[in-house]
Amino acid sequence: MQIPLILPQIVALDVAFALAACLQTIHVPLIASRRSSYNRKVICTYEASLVVHLVISAVIMFAASGSHLVAPLPVIAETAGGLLWANAAITAYGAVLMVHYRRPVMLVELLLVAAATPPAVYVMGPVWTAVPIADAAFFLFRSIAALLMDVRNRQEDITAFSTIETINVIPVGILYLDPRGRPLLMNRCMRKNLVELHMPTDLRDMSGTWNDLRKLSMQMPESSRNRVRINLDRFGEARAVVEVSPAEIRLFVCDRVMVSGRSFERIIGLDVTEYAHAHDRLAQANHLLEVAGQELQSQIEEVKKVADNAAYLRMRARVHDVIGQRLSILHRYLEEGRLDDESLEQIDPLLRSIAADLRSGGASEPAEQLGDIVHAFGLVSVQIDVEGALPEDTRVAAAFLQIIREASTNATKHAQAHQVHVHLWQEESNGCDIARMTISNDGAPAPVSYREGTGIPGMRHVAQNLGGSLGVHAAPPFTLAVSIPLKANDTFQRRSS
Repeated sequence: MQIPLILPQIVALDVAFALAACLQTIHVPLIASRRSSYNRKVICTYEASLVVHLVISAVIMFAASGSHLVAPLPVIAETAGGLLWANAAITAYGAVLMVHYRRPVMLVELLLVAAATPPAVYVMGPVWTAVPIADAAFFLFRSIAALLMDVRNRQEDITAFSTIETINVIPVGILYLDPRGRPLLMNRCMRKNLVELHMPTDLRDMSGTWNDLRKLSMQMPESSRNRVRINLDRFGEARAVVEVSPAEIRLFVCDRVMVSGRSFERIIGLDVTEYAHAHDRLAQANHLLEVAGQELQSQIEEVKKVADNAAYLRMRARVHDVIGQRLSILHRYLEEGRLDDESLEQIDPLLRSIAADLRSGGASEPAEQLGDIVHAFGLVSVQIDVEGALPEDTRVAAAFLQIIREASTNATKHAQAHQVHVHLWQEESNGCDIARMTISNDGAPAPVSYREGTGIPGMRHVAQNLGGSLGVHAAPPFTLAVSIPLKANDTFQRRSS
């Protein structure tokens, strides 16, 4: 059976073989760059041999298109027997790979290549015309599918190309210079930084790059130096901090590395903008703490000079109340990481008011003192809701204020509360007027077997000094219940005095 081909069909086959050969040629280097469990050199050699097979087929089709009226296609194939023996070598090589790697899927392509050898052409005779048709269709499909697989693997696998792309897109500047000062590797980030600093980025001698960066670091404006106070000891001596732009601060580090037995100078550029700004905010907070510590030490020295023991005890209690409240509020600021400018402006007057509050000795009106407590804790988002009014008895009102301050401090520091509810009222019991108060918070529940520290016994002592009592209800919400008679007997009056 003979399958005659007219000239347009032979030209179409020639184009198909040429296109498949081009696609297969592109596929070979992509195979070489792919990570594989097979021997890449062996596989690349086989894929390149298929390019030879497709080129031979394209040459035969081209010869047939030029002499189709003189000789049929099988005759031209027999004439090109010398070229077709290369297909026999490709078939043998592919068969060895198929057996070694156990890939029976290669059988179809090897049969097609074997069908293009001189013995196969001679045996098949006129029927051989069907072989180029199947061969062109199969290898065109195979080359297209192989390229699609290469594209997918290119996106998923870590190849030499993807590694280079990763180095280019990372936000860390990288520069390698050989002993002559010529750049071996420079990614986009480093090139961008050098361009913004008006430094050379071409392929000429760049041996002076590090010295230029050190000079720029020393030439930074005084305002920028004060703003960038970073501890860089762990980066070694060869380092330079440069303000690339008002919104970007870079730390450049230089060292020497060995690559393939050769010494290279390596310069790394790290973005330390956020780190520098956070360090500045932390330095401001530390300064405020130092000021507060100095004022506290000054007040302690004044307390030590008090000769009268009773006055000393009262002053110590006052220091505990005021400083304890301030430190609890400051502790909440630091836990929440509120080191922005607005928060620092709120902390500054709070700390600077310590001395004034200590000197006042609680001489202001009870209602005013209660308002100060509510305002102070409000700075750290702790809302104190007060229901009712303080008693008119100044001694009982002062005791309630002391307990409110201590309870709010404990709720903020230990229970991480955000809302404290204070309920004040008076009632008559057994012919005696009693001032009552409950303090509850929405903080973390107290442990089942909690132990009282110094805060609750101190508050209980304050209530007992005026003939009252203080009870604790640990079940959520944590509540303190205080009751103090408004007309204490002489015994309790002498004790309180």
